[in-house]
Amino acid sequence: MRCSSSTPVRVSSSSSSCTKTSTPKTASCSKPSSTKPTPPATGHGGGSVFEPSKPAPTPSVPSASEAVRAQAVSTMDALLNPQTERTQGYNGAVVVQDAAPVQKSDNTNPKSSRYKASQAQVKSHEALEQQQLAQLSPQERSRYETVRQELVAANNPVATLALQKLLIGGRLEKGSDFLGEGSVLQHLSDIAQGHDLDARVDRRTLLTELVQELATPSAINQGSRGTCAPTALTIGVNIERPAEYARLIKAAASTSGDVTLANGTILPREKDTAFEDDRSGRALTQRLLAPIFMEASNGSRDYRDSASKDKRNAGASASGVDALYDAVYNHDMGYDSNNKDRAKLMARIRSELAEGQSVLAGITYRDGGHKLLVTGLEKSQGQEYVKYINPWGQEERMAVAEFQSRVNNVNYDTRPAKTLLQERRVFLAA
Repeated sequence: MRCSSSTPVRVSSSSSSCTKTSTPKTASCSKPSSTKPTPPATGHGGGSVFEPSKPAPTPSVPSASEAVRAQAVSTMDALLNPQTERTQGYNGAVVVQDAAPVQKSDNTNPKSSRYKASQAQVKSHEALEQQQLAQLSPQERSRYETVRQELVAANNPVATLALQKLLIGGRLEKGSDFLGEGSVLQHLSDIAQGHDLDARVDRRTLLTELVQELATPSAINQGSRGTCAPTALTIGVNIERPAEYARLIKAAASTSGDVTLANGTILPREKDTAFEDDRSGRALTQRLLAPIFMEASNGSRDYRDSASKDKRNAGASASGVDALYDAVYNHDMGYDSNNKDRAKLMARIRSELAEGQSVLAGITYRDGGHKLLVTGLEKSQGQEYVKYINPWGQEERMAVAEFQSRVNNVNYDTRPAKTLLQERRVFLAA
């Protein structure tokens, strides 16, 4: 299904022809309030998402080796997205990576260990940072300095470290968004300078939070709002095309608040958007974009972000997510919500992962439905696990048998693997 409009509209799923043989569970699970334990200070090294891309060499300044850059990214990731091993008692899932909230007060508290550790890392990576900057054009270096100066002025070494990680990991200046408006660096520079931002948007708050989410996509957190489905979708966009994620956030924060999707659909900012902290546990980035995407995937219901929980009309079906998915990628995506044949749903997940594609999966989780971004499979001590990003700001794994017994629906990318690989190559070469 494709949607196209030149005026603000709600994305509709009424004409979708994708598989739907039973009423899907609506994904609306919000994160329970809890105090996170302090995880050990180790990281997974970034994985494929943060593999450094090779910069264009220059004869006068040698670029750092790929191994050196990968090690630096791993060190940064240990602080930004630390490992843990915490079992969720209600379903057997295990939290394996637990990124701190991007709005965490420790980020700007000089007395906190997080602040001090980030400050030390920023200092230790400055030589490598300069080597990578030497590979950029004068215009790109200027943009980088503009963004960095704003992060320093915001007294946020954690965000500064995240910026270094984006630079060294090759996710900053490579490629453009879906509309060809600019790279991650271009969009961050625009925000740093306050270009076309709504007067109610705190520029430095938006910048520091967005930089951290770009560096650690699994830090994106729905908080106490039931927007798991569109939030999981945006995490996938961030991983696959960070420039597009940055563009969407910038548009949601703009003077008009209108967000134009890849297929031309224009989504207006929600009238009850919380520009100030609303105690929902969400960053400003998510308070801006998640309600827009929730409204677009909410069917005929009117989503109200500021209403009480029982009047919020939260939750999106697989068909509703499909409509948004189509519009975001300007491609006819697929979905299946036949939870009477969960083995088939699991087989679909396996086939998509085998082609290098992530899958949006709706499962029974805690006492309701919840949408997750499945990113892979792994074996440990003879048992196979599903790896996924939970839009509560954490990465988890669950035994395949348990996951299959809970899966209710899947949304997936129908583009051939060869096409995606070619798109990735073009993106990195841009």
